[in-house]
Amino acid sequence: MKRTCIISLIALLFSFQSIAQNKQLIHVEGIARIQEVPKEIIVSINLSIKDSLYQVCFNKSVESLEKLKTHFKSNGIKSRNIRVNNLIVNENYEFVKSKRLRKGYKSSILLEIKDRYNDAYSNVLLNSLNQEDLNISYRINFRFTEEQKTKLRKQALELAIKDATEKAELIASSSGLQLKQIKKITYGSNSTYFDSFDIIMDEECCDTPPRKGNGSGITFNPKEQSIQKSILMEWSFE
Repeated sequence: MKRTCIISLIALLFSFQSIAQNKQLIHVEGIARIQEVPKEIIVSINLSIKDSLYQVCFNKSVESLEKLKTHFKSNGIKSRNIRVNNLIVNENYEFVKSKRLRKGYKSSILLEIKDRYNDAYSNVLLNSLNQEDLNISYRINFRFTEEQKTKLRKQALELAIKDATEKAELIASSSGLQLKQIKKITYGSNSTYFDSFDIIMDEECCDTPPRKGNGSGITFNPKEQSIQKSILMEWSFE
């Protein structure tokens, strides 16, 4: 009986000691944000066609789409960079004297052009979108290329680790403690301290209504965007 009590007491003391040791940790979150000018331009285009008959509206939509794609290609925009997202034909309604009247059909065709950005290419895009006989609206965004994302993720992660280390060293030295070793590094979506996914801020966009001019008045000047990474690290100390 005594032996059982002694063993239980030793186990209890060991448990308390382990808990005390586990509490002797410094928890630090390292955060890093990298800024860079995005090198990819994305143009989202909406082409709209109206007609009183469904089949005529659909046929005109297909013809207009092919015409626009041919015009893009003739200006040097590669076919692989042009993507048609959808073509939808719906009934077209208009309000006349507060009454909703059906006026036939209206199609909406969504295209996307994605490529490397430079001034010459932007001029090509604007010239390609200058279609007097087509009802076109478009939205322009600038984003990181996949190469940029890979490079910036690596840099941001390295800086986040450096940031966490510097914070831990400062906390320890200011508190008269000595860091011993890293006990834990957390980097993943399960962490409650941060989100492991890329946090990208300050996306540059230019909303432009349907234009009938040559677009020469538009000047693109994409701003820097940021990618942020966070990491949680724990140090034991003495």
